[in-house]
Amino acid sequence: MLAGQAVVSVPVAHLYERADPRGPLADQALFGEHVRIPPQPAACQGPSDALLLVQTAAPYQGYVAVDALAPGAGPKSAASLFPGREPVPLRVTSRLANVFRTPDVTAANPVLVLPLQSELALSEVVSARWLKVLLPDASAAYIQRGDVEPVPSAPSAPSAPTVACLLSAAQRYEGTPYLWGGRSTLGIDCSGLVSSAFAACGVITPRDAGPQMDWSETVSVEKQSALRPGDLVFFASADAPPGSPPKVAHVGIFVGGGRFVHATTSDRPVVHESVLAQPEWQRRYLGARRYKTF
Repeated sequence: MLAGQAVVSVPVAHLYERADPRGPLADQALFGEHVRIPPQPAACQGPSDALLLVQTAAPYQGYVAVDALAPGAGPKSAASLFPGREPVPLRVTSRLANVFRTPDVTAANPVLVLPLQSELALSEVVSARWLKVLLPDASAAYIQRGDVEPVPSAPSAPSAPTVACLLSAAQRYEGTPYLWGGRSTLGIDCSGLVSSAFAACGVITPRDAGPQMDWSETVSVEKQSALRPGDLVFFASADAPPGSPPKVAHVGIFVGGGRFVHATTSDRPVVHESVLAQPEWQRRYLGARRYKTF
């Protein structure tokens, strides 16, 4: 696969920090997500099961298995299958959604189980319950209407995201297991939760907690007493050596009432709400940022 565009064709594609699937996870890309394939380092050029360096919209780079990608722009590149009209993009709104070969939940096992925010393309409304969708390889499948919603088209002057949208998007991940580098309802990390929640509201953020605290689209919130729902709260590492310079290691989203939602290994290793006033979080607290339009 040469430099250019590709689309993720598996439910969740792992992006590794280096060209080694045994190494640490850097990020994930979801089904239907478009990625850019830059010119490849020599080490990445090999057989079909090799890893490719790709770049997400964040932008964030990592190495992904070739067989997790379909070439081109995915469903958009198959518009010729629908003379006179474009496929309508859909986004999964359930934590997990089954995709079937036929519009029948009993006829066979699902061909795919897709996490929240995966993208497909609507090709036909089959019934009040069933939608026919186009997969990245241009094959057809079926999904239940209650599992998806149309992706809003981008207006010439996009409207600002709302706090309500951000909080609703983040809270959909509650109970999701913590996974370093994760960005799906199968596993997610702290900055992945923030970036995924903003993405659901039409905003691309930096991928990691440190760059999120330096994000130019946010302003500083000087006092904890001034926190408002939707603010990002940042923390140092739990095991930072005494006297070491503070370094951003964790991020959450303030929900109000003195609580914030985050993906964490503290207490329970799942996405859940914590009380900001707890001594541990006060000890680690570094500051807060607010998206400029909130």
